[in-house]
Amino acid sequence: MTKLNGADFLLLLLYLNNKEPILGAIRLEKMMFLFNMEITPLLKKKGLDADKLPEFIAYNFGPFSKDVYEQIELFKGIKFIQVTDLKATEEMVEVDDLEELPFANETTNKGYSLKVDGNYYKYSILKTGERYVIEKILPYVNDEQKTLLEMFKRKITSLYPKQLLKYVYSKYPEYTTKSLIKNEVLDDE
Repeated sequence: MTKLNGADFLLLLLYLNNKEPILGAIRLEKMMFLFNMEITPLLKKKGLDADKLPEFIAYNFGPFSKDVYEQIELFKGIKFIQVTDLKATEEMVEVDDLEELPFANETTNKGYSLKVDGNYYKYSILKTGERYVIEKILPYVNDEQKTLLEMFKRKITSLYPKQLLKYVYSKYPEYTTKSLIKNEVLDDE
């Protein structure tokens, strides 16, 4: 059975569906969480196993993984991906600003205020990352596995952040115990 690691899958997901970017830290983080929870077991049944997946904890905005942010920083540094601040407006976009900051500052500052500065990130694969996926990852992914991953990415990118959060919060309540936005996300307006 072929094994790919979590970082490989992150690059592969950015590559699939004509390299459609992932818009927003919410989508990226929750996409990798749902990948761990729901897609890896399906891939394993189809002969593709995952190794060294990002670890998630219950945090301020639901499931959070510093591993995902470290992978993004590494891939930015080696020019595999580009992260662009779109300064766009979308429902619950303020969570993009807040998702990483409290985690990074927690060791130095126990209290923080919810600061919104309008950041909304687009995560795109670059040519160097594309070449890596084509040469080092795609040879191990068959058509059935690739189709499953494409459908998964299509679903994630089609949801509004609040819809995605609501699904994650409803299905995985154990990851919402520290959430600052739980009531807002689960509110049935």
